[in-house]
Amino acid sequence: MKKYITIVFVVIMSSCSDYLDVVPDNLASIDIVFNNRATAEQFLSTCYSYVPEHANIEQNFAMLAGDEVWYYTENDFYVNNVTSFRLAKGLQNATDPYMNYWEGGRGAFNIFVAIRDCNIFLENLTDIPGLTLNEKNRWIAEVKTLKAFYHFWLLRMYGPIPITDVNIPVDASSEETHVKRDPVDDVVNYIVELLDEVIESNALFENISFINTDYGRLTLPAAKAIKAKVLMLSASPLFNGNSDFAGFVDADGNNLINQSYDAQKWVAAKDACLDAIQTAVASGHRLYTFTDLLPIGEINDIVRTELTQRATITDRFNEEQIWGVDRSWTGDLQAWCQPRWTSEHSSLFNFTKKSHAPTLNMVEDYYTVNGVPINEDTTWDYNQRYGVVSISDQIADDHKYYIESDVTTAKLHTYREPRFYATVGFDGGKWFSLESDDLEDLPYINAKAGQISGKVGFEIYSITGYFTKKLVNYENVITVNNSAVIGYTFPIIRLSDLYLMHAEAANEVKGSPDAEVYEYIQKVRHKAGLDVGSDLVTTWSMYSNRPSKPLTKEGMRDIIRQERRIELSFEGQRYWDLRRMKLAGDYFSRPIRGWNVNGSDTEGFYQVKDIFFRDFLIKDYLWPISQNEILRNPNLVQSPGW
Repeated sequence: MKKYITIVFVVIMSSCSDYLDVVPDNLASIDIVFNNRATAEQFLSTCYSYVPEHANIEQNFAMLAGDEVWYYTENDFYVNNVTSFRLAKGLQNATDPYMNYWEGGRGAFNIFVAIRDCNIFLENLTDIPGLTLNEKNRWIAEVKTLKAFYHFWLLRMYGPIPITDVNIPVDASSEETHVKRDPVDDVVNYIVELLDEVIESNALFENISFINTDYGRLTLPAAKAIKAKVLMLSASPLFNGNSDFAGFVDADGNNLINQSYDAQKWVAAKDACLDAIQTAVASGHRLYTFTDLLPIGEINDIVRTELTQRATITDRFNEEQIWGVDRSWTGDLQAWCQPRWTSEHSSLFNFTKKSHAPTLNMVEDYYTVNGVPINEDTTWDYNQRYGVVSISDQIADDHKYYIESDVTTAKLHTYREPRFYATVGFDGGKWFSLESDDLEDLPYINAKAGQISGKVGFEIYSITGYFTKKLVNYENVITVNNSAVIGYTFPIIRLSDLYLMHAEAANEVKGSPDAEVYEYIQKVRHKAGLDVGSDLVTTWSMYSNRPSKPLTKEGMRDIIRQERRIELSFEGQRYWDLRRMKLAGDYFSRPIRGWNVNGSDTEGFYQVKDIFFRDFLIKDYLWPISQNEILRNPNLVQSPGW
């Protein structure tokens, strides 16, 4: 493997208490760390500790930096976010960048420090008393995978980065420390080579045997899934023949992002996705189905379908999750997503934070009950979607477990697909949780101004009128005498993600879609309760005003992209997808919209309001390097536009 070196600017990072942040400064301390099994394993934990906490809306800034959710404020006593939310507002800068994972700062830590520690581990893990050969090989494979993941994290943000294969010696000359950004294709090849070493070593476990102690450790399916995501990024329009960055060259005039489209990149991505899927399935991963027994007794198929979608995220050790680090406390995130519907909710201060609000932009993305986009369904009145309707008679029967009867709500909330009702809380919408013991009398949301779930004075409220049900555990019980918030492992990669990536790559490889393109997206749709007893081609022919859409490459591309936006919503995937597909300029430049949450009656509340306007520019596709870093290292070139 080709060797590269780069300089690392060290910052001190505080780690989770479950990990020992061992950062030795000299040879003697390194010798001490690697002279016994216990301290070496602690250093292994340190290598893991840099994985950004994916339930943290700052570390995992993709949850908030796009257009999925909006906050009513960026900085107050309850919700303090002046980093990822500033990104959503288009306030990135090159002087002191937000979420500066290159150097550390503005809500982020230095990922190059993480890579440095991985290199230290790989260079010094030799024969240690008490460490078996199999354990040694597994640890090495895990750290190589982490090293690949950290390079991937930076690649998604910055594009061309200095490859850090080995650490720079402490006595290196200034010329050696002044490294350059390596072209994107070189970075991709390096990451893939590293992961291929891991895969070929056969040292990673196929699954986690000791869930309570080892969950979050990397497995063979996880390593292959990371490889698939890297190759999908490489094949996508952002980095595959992107002429917008034609002038992005190094000091020698070499393009840092290739200017020639390469169709073989999609072939490599498809093959990697299929390999990852087959390994994951052989290792026991499956699309999740809710099968738990509940203390309230038997539930019907409608509620079970909803819980299947919700518990895919909140069931801590479920079989669909391929990798998630089990150290992120999700309680705060759940509190920000949770509406109030009882006085007890209001009285419990720590559970009244409500700000992680889905935008109307997102709400309109979900399909109709027939499984096609709302602007295509020939049976659904798209032009009247913002009008209101009284939930009574047949409408009430059709929405018995979704919307409270005898309320008035937006037509937009009616006759939508099951994932909409499992993901989004809305005015008049029902909310299943274990606080309820009667399926026939589920609580519902009153979100108008002055109502218990709405804006009351200056208390925290949803700026859009919506709540993120998907991220709240149905097992939570919030009462004065008995409150429990059940945490969960936030997913980094799950099987549905792989299924939809494979469909996307297969569609790009072929001249027109065929059974291979349809296979895995169909599995995701069936899990979601769509195309029951049928398939998506038939669904479009029956209900869409574009009946032949799934039969063309371009039409299927649109379908797959929308399926990803729906299935992976609010998981931090949409932001990265829209960037790699070069669609961020379209979606993120649209006004952020919601209902008029100052309205106290039906007429006043159901008025669409533009909450925020921003422009997403070409330069926003890549993170800037700080000006101080550019001055320190004259060999670094700044990202275009900054």
